[in-house]
Amino acid sequence: MDARLAWLSRRGIKELDLVLQGFLQDGYADATAAEQQAFAALLEYQDPEILDRIFHGVEDEDAAIAALVQRLRAGGS
Repeated sequence: MDARLAWLSRRGIKELDLVLQGFLQDGYADATAAEQQAFAALLEYQDPEILDRIFHGVEDEDAAIAALVQRLRAGGS
């Protein structure tokens, strides 16, 4: 597991921590290269932007991130 991704997935908001760390632990290793890149890009967003995409249905302009968010909403792994 990438230490940088592990650090970035710790957001301080319980809901985000559960989703992001859960994916990193249970789904990241089996994810495609595109999904892994999208996850790294998503972690560069600010917390409100991630919350909006995962929990409030805001669609991302980047198709790869939007597809990853759909996977995260469905349980992540």
